[in-house]
Amino acid sequence: MIRFSSGLGAFLALAGLFWAIDVPIWLDWFIYQEQFIAAALGASLFIAFAGRTSRHDGSEPSVLRVIATRFSPSIAGLAAGLWLCVRYPVLQADVIGHESEAIILATVLLLLSLEACRRSAGSVLTIVFGVFFAWALFGYLLPGMFATKQVSLARLVPYLALDTSSMLGASLMIAATTVLVFMFFGRILQNCGGAEFFTDISTAMFGRYRGGTGKVEVVASALFGTISGSAVANVMSTGIITIPNMKKAGYTPQTAGAVEAVSSTGGQIMPPVMGAAAFLMAENLQLRYAEVALAALIPALLFYVSIFVQVDLEAARRKIGGIDPAELPRSGDVFRRGWFFTLPFIMLFALMAMTDIQAEPAVLLGVVAMLPFAFFKGYGGKRLTLRGMLGALAATGRDAVDIIVICAVAGAVIGLLNISGLSLSLSLALAKLGEGNVMLLLVAVAVMCLILGMGLPTTGVYLLVAVIAAPSLVQLGVPPLAAHMFVFFFGCLSMITPPVAMAAFAAAHIAQASPVQVAMTACRLGWPAFVVPFVFVFSPGLLMGGGPLVVVVSLVAACAGVWMGSVAFAGQLARPLSMVLRLAAALSSALLLFPFEASLSGALTKLIGAALCLGLAVREFRAGPIAAGMRSDAP
Repeated sequence: MIRFSSGLGAFLALAGLFWAIDVPIWLDWFIYQEQFIAAALGASLFIAFAGRTSRHDGSEPSVLRVIATRFSPSIAGLAAGLWLCVRYPVLQADVIGHESEAIILATVLLLLSLEACRRSAGSVLTIVFGVFFAWALFGYLLPGMFATKQVSLARLVPYLALDTSSMLGASLMIAATTVLVFMFFGRILQNCGGAEFFTDISTAMFGRYRGGTGKVEVVASALFGTISGSAVANVMSTGIITIPNMKKAGYTPQTAGAVEAVSSTGGQIMPPVMGAAAFLMAENLQLRYAEVALAALIPALLFYVSIFVQVDLEAARRKIGGIDPAELPRSGDVFRRGWFFTLPFIMLFALMAMTDIQAEPAVLLGVVAMLPFAFFKGYGGKRLTLRGMLGALAATGRDAVDIIVICAVAGAVIGLLNISGLSLSLSLALAKLGEGNVMLLLVAVAVMCLILGMGLPTTGVYLLVAVIAAPSLVQLGVPPLAAHMFVFFFGCLSMITPPVAMAAFAAAHIAQASPVQVAMTACRLGWPAFVVPFVFVFSPGLLMGGGPLVVVVSLVAACAGVWMGSVAFAGQLARPLSMVLRLAAALSSALLLFPFEASLSGALTKLIGAALCLGLAVREFRAGPIAAGMRSDAP
């Protein structure tokens, strides 16, 4: 059963790749998109339930337990998916004439998807579905704006599982195609030494400077995060190397874990390959993915500038030098051995910028260009083999299962919101809460994202809040891209925000530190991510809007503001700062981050902040040793 599950994973990945590049159209096969999605969901349900399970005491489960928890739901899920794949054209044409079949099929798919989602992502999304399901059925009995349209159970259940506005909608399609493509890209890179290349090039570039191990961790996690799209996967991939190295260099366990957690979380917002939610955002906004990635570039850079600065200042405070130059690889040698890893990124940028080609075929063309080097050259003793290629396909299919079932359930929740009219009611309720005050509404939406994120991955948080809250933000005048990007950022931040911070907890396990302390430190290191979304709502320059001059002014001012804010948090510049100077740095940061377009006095505010920043920097660097970026062998 496990072997069949691996083969099915490879088939799922291959089918997703073929569909992403329109192979059925090339072959003149007429297949509904929903038929492919149904088959992909069925395969995912089989893989989700077929995984080996053991009892809490480590013993093997009984035969009856295996049949009940693995064999039966696996077969039922695959059969239901294939059944819907075959019968979809008939059901789509006349669902009323096949009502009993539609209800049975929909019930099986919904129940199995909910249980698979519960096993992979916890109970939160399942509970959210249950609450909205009950609300959709009985909400017509409620008074006021929370009343819903009356919907019968016989109509509701088939709609949730079979309609393109629900489970078989855009979210599941993107998970089964676009996300699969980029997961496959990441797997291929890992199998031929890509992770080692990113770590080595980061070490060669930044290892010699003060706090070199910490800076290597930040850069390596950022580079690896651009292809993994998963904060927890990033922590487990790079953290097992970087966290022990940071501890050995002198960083505390909680700081080492926090740096890894926050750096890995930033990978979801770092172009060009962001998390799955970014593809969903492009679909919701009807924009090209390249436009979404470009808009996220400056906020992502500000996020990493803050981490980089604070790692440097923490090293100054603890007198942590760089890595011994004798142990450093040479950047020229590293790049000469692994330059081909840049081919997919170059082709992705070039094709998406200069042509109308979509992200999926663009990155696959880049992978094809890299394959000869991956097979015959490799990096760090790792080369891609035919067996490794098949393994990458199987691993991609397995990795995508969690996102597919989460997107299926999230799509069903969106269907509940649509058919009952709840999405409009909740949007009106949020708009009423704001009462025309955009800032108050933004705070409410941010809190909602963080609460939902306690048990949901970023994709699930974005899908739900984008439907509920983004329309109310747009209604109050927030640009649609800024509204969706705001939701996306705070969905990502749930990975490091207590009490449930999955990336921070994974890093704490490696660092052998308190999970809560690691999460709190990660929030301090990643503080701009909690502030910058509020800024770019009022300052389109941070999302590459408003013209070149506005973009440049916004970028320079925001970088200086993030630097001053990080100095205030760290209490260190060229030397330890007094409380008065820390407050001055915090004031400078606030003035520099104040949106340029928010008021007529915005420009004057930034000038005052810039003067305060410059005065503080000159005063401190004249009075103390110039420490920023200090090499390990500096006096």
